[in-house]
Amino acid sequence: MDLIELYPNWPVQLVGNSSRGGIYCNLDEDDELEIVYNVEQQVYAWNVDGSVVDGWPQTVQLFPDGAPAFGDIDGDGEGEIVVSTRSAGTGNTGRLHAFHKDGTVVSGFPVTLIGGTTKTPVLADLNGDNTFEIILEERAYPNGYVGVYKGDGTSYPGFPVTLDYIPGSAVAVGDITGDNIPEIIAESYYSIYALDVNGNVLEGFPFTPGNDRVFSYSTPVLADLDGDGKREIIAGDHSSAAGNGAVHVLKYDGSFFPGWPKYTGYWIYGPPAVGDIDGDGSLDIAIGDQVLSGTPVSKVFVWDKDGNALPGWPTTPIWAINNQILLADLDGDNSVELMWDDNTDAGVYLGYNHDGTPMDEWPLTVTGSTFFMNPFVTDINNDGLLDISGAGRNLITSEINFYLWNANVPVNSELAELPVLQYNVQHDGVYIDVNVLNANFVATPIALCEQEETQFSDQSNGDVVSWEWEFPGGYPNASVEQNPIIWYGTEGEYDVTLTVSDGTNSHTTTKANYIKVAYEPEVPDQPTGPVVVETSQNLFTFYETSSLNADEYVWELIPDDMGLIVPGDTLNEVKIYWSQSNSYQVQLSARAINACGESELSEPLVIYVNWNTQVENQLSDNIIKMYPNPSRDNFFVEMTVPCVRVELLLVDGFGRQFIPKYLICNERNLITIEAGNIPKGVYFVVVKAESYTKVKKLVLIE
Repeated sequence: MDLIELYPNWPVQLVGNSSRGGIYCNLDEDDELEIVYNVEQQVYAWNVDGSVVDGWPQTVQLFPDGAPAFGDIDGDGEGEIVVSTRSAGTGNTGRLHAFHKDGTVVSGFPVTLIGGTTKTPVLADLNGDNTFEIILEERAYPNGYVGVYKGDGTSYPGFPVTLDYIPGSAVAVGDITGDNIPEIIAESYYSIYALDVNGNVLEGFPFTPGNDRVFSYSTPVLADLDGDGKREIIAGDHSSAAGNGAVHVLKYDGSFFPGWPKYTGYWIYGPPAVGDIDGDGSLDIAIGDQVLSGTPVSKVFVWDKDGNALPGWPTTPIWAINNQILLADLDGDNSVELMWDDNTDAGVYLGYNHDGTPMDEWPLTVTGSTFFMNPFVTDINNDGLLDISGAGRNLITSEINFYLWNANVPVNSELAELPVLQYNVQHDGVYIDVNVLNANFVATPIALCEQEETQFSDQSNGDVVSWEWEFPGGYPNASVEQNPIIWYGTEGEYDVTLTVSDGTNSHTTTKANYIKVAYEPEVPDQPTGPVVVETSQNLFTFYETSSLNADEYVWELIPDDMGLIVPGDTLNEVKIYWSQSNSYQVQLSARAINACGESELSEPLVIYVNWNTQVENQLSDNIIKMYPNPSRDNFFVEMTVPCVRVELLLVDGFGRQFIPKYLICNERNLITIEAGNIPKGVYFVVVKAESYTKVKKLVLIE
């Protein structure tokens, strides 16, 4: 094997806390992947050369307790970065954040949660709409919950579900009953729950091991150990009395899988690692235990699916293991190797062969401890060679060094059994045998405009030799290419079907209403609302419009200085703060906008303001003078009538109200307003006295 090399400009050095490792994803238009980690209260994204990706880092509220996740949560065909957080100390409050690839915040986020999140958010498609929901475990001591959130930040029907106590791990999400509908597997400290997509507890659950046994940080894994089409649940626990750990394997009905549980000498904190470790065609289970000790006493255990220890395992005593063990061909020998952390300050990732012997030219060395720093492997720069990412943290100074290595061996995707925390960057915890024939694909983008094209990418497993695509509504409407480009001319939602074959067997998958083709927005209806306004009675009025396919509206008022337009309570609505001038006439129109373009302006609504109102001399524009305008800090309001019982506020373009500091008017009826703490911009200054309300436009400048 060639020597493992550190990429130029790595390690990247920061200060803070980071837990459970990072992920890889494509945040831009090039062929290289980017690297994303949570660090303290920020989310960092780096290019292969160690530079920060444009738009990053982004700041989050509270503190992440696990890795970020990546996937399409809003149905736009592009992945989003999802991060969950919790408060320091008790961890009983939490937030859920979501960012687009350019670092901008996804609409509806952040979400204030009912508890602090534990470990890593999980993304899974619960309702078959080809977009991911976000599934979390939340704690608000002594209560625990499973929360599910949609891509707009709202709660998914049937959730949250209350657990019997606080959780310490993340969920796993996958089909355990064989009906192609996923279940949610969640742990409290005392029990394992299996929930359907509506939040109902499956028969046979919750499972409670008893005897002072606790599920804490070891997130469950789902895998079909016996090939019956139903995945088993594999989970680790520990005993607060006996001090040992146990690996439980449960069937879909909550009963024990034969040969299990198996016990370790000490507590289990890392999730189990499931894969074909010895290459015999059957699945195996690996786990490490951990304890604080003055000498190495922990071990890594590997069993076959029936609970028999594989030859060469467990290891001789080593320092504690807290990560999920990574499974991949790390040295190019066409066999699976195992990689895990070390809880000391020695600064190493350990590598072992499938037979339990240490790998040559390992361990990998870092500065700081790899404690809870899950590594990942992938081909970052698309050169066909395996790359490794990991980190080391100084447990005293909190200095973190992030590493990217080139392993200098070819990527072996068939043996990448567990390349990243919980198998994929959605962290769903589902083992999928890449050698079993299974049709799958993605398209980028899935949301199009009329007369646009999209790129389909085959993501099937198995030894595929042929592809047959069906594209109703597309051109061409069929293809035998592996990764075709298809053009869509007419708006609508279209199914896509892919059949793959290995020459003997075939497998077909259909994604219903997968491609969504939109068209330019229709011209909105003429706005509706009051057409006669008396500002002595109404400081503002509401107006609304409608267009069948608008994502937003742009409103136009002519003349534009006679009112201030701010958003209303719905997408279709606006609120207008009117100028207090004498009678005038305005025209209000709206323009519809969506991803495909913008419409023409609607037919205008003519509005008559103070048209039939007799404006007395004391209400003329001469009643109030305001200067200087524009203003930098302080400004003055001078009145020609006594300024007794005067109220004053500023309203900005979003309808937000600011109450400035001001002085009671002096004998000259002059009010001094302190506006230095108010953001710069355009405002309406609202002056309310006993017998009238006046509004003046003000510009605050730097």
